[in-house]
Amino acid sequence: MTLPLPFRWLWTGWKMFGTAVGKVMSKIILTVLWIVGFGMYGILLKIIRLFVKKAHAPGTYWIDVPPAQPGDLHRQF
Repeated sequence: MTLPLPFRWLWTGWKMFGTAVGKVMSKIILTVLWIVGFGMYGILLKIIRLFVKKAHAPGTYWIDVPPAQPGDLHRQF
């Protein structure tokens, strides 16, 4: 269906206006959601960490491996 010329201009202008408003609103809404969502999540994690007992880290993460025996590498695959 084709629209008469003045309505076509009006429709094109309305689509451009809708696109502009959508871009601005999406940036505002996503920014607010990002700050509120992740901000609250970070604050909540910090509060939880205050009450959780911390496990002491070992002095080293090195694991002693027993020395290789002569037959260990026979028929590997």
